[in-house]
Amino acid sequence: MPPPRDRRDPDEARLTAEMTAILKRKMANDYKPGGTLRDAHPKTVGLVRGRFAVAADLPRELRVGVFKSPATFDCWVRFSNSSGTPQPDTKPDARGVAIKLMAGDDPLGQDFILLSAPTMPLGTVALFRDAVHYAIESSPLLLAGKLLLTLQPGVLLGLAALRIRPTSPFDIRYWSTTPYRFGKDHAVKYSLLPTSPRKTRRKASPGDDYLSEAMQAHLDKAVATFDFAVQLRRDDMPIEDAAVRWDERRSPFVTVATLTIPKQKLRTPARQALAESLSFSPGNAKAAHAPLGGLNRARVKIYRALSRFRHERDGRDEVH
Repeated sequence: MPPPRDRRDPDEARLTAEMTAILKRKMANDYKPGGTLRDAHPKTVGLVRGRFAVAADLPRELRVGVFKSPATFDCWVRFSNSSGTPQPDTKPDARGVAIKLMAGDDPLGQDFILLSAPTMPLGTVALFRDAVHYAIESSPLLLAGKLLLTLQPGVLLGLAALRIRPTSPFDIRYWSTTPYRFGKDHAVKYSLLPTSPRKTRRKASPGDDYLSEAMQAHLDKAVATFDFAVQLRRDDMPIEDAAVRWDERRSPFVTVATLTIPKQKLRTPARQALAESLSFSPGNAKAAHAPLGGLNRARVKIYRALSRFRHERDGRDEVH
């Protein structure tokens, strides 16, 4: 059935504007002009070139948008740490991956944004606004108190579960957490599942950049591979609350493409500079894959405003 009409929070526009203003102030306070990092996922663990190959034998209902027919796209893939303040890789954190499909050297207008968790505990715009406000302009302890007083302790448990210490970004699974349109008749969530035969061994004493080092050590020896899969929404699976996990028993993820990352050198100044020029967003999407739900609507507006602010402040071209 077609994705439902969005049931918007009446305060969504105000809450989104407040988050944008708070995050812009934080970026201006934290970084000098010329070195302004992203508001979210500011630490690039590694930017790699890849190939995104659409499967040739998809069922008819999955032949949609960029998956309409077999094709292979070049892509840039950025692996990152979630913390709004760059910190050592040894600190437990949520880990992110963003894929930008390319047509040669030009962006195709399709990004996929994923996180190392199946859900976003701050699943609504109102909750996300509270988290941004309390974390930056007040106290995280006050947020915890508010969640407990409003009988939402599960949000705190979910936030704690986000923080992980993987052996390598190539060894873990990622999810979109938020839904996206899949043609006229469906909504989906995305997942990226590691399939590389080579796995990284955990170091006894990892360094501050051990995730980047693990990626380079892997690519010095072998390619890295993932399956890219979609999960079709069933009737009662929520669009507006990204904290609710869609049941994989009722709707299993189905592989629609493979991501291959060939051997390459990623720990270079040129690659780091390119990572700062690239702009990734749920809003960089074909109409067939348009973002759905309140969190996505807020992210699209916030990402656009803050990316423009960051690039203009630093005098750097922005690559969408």
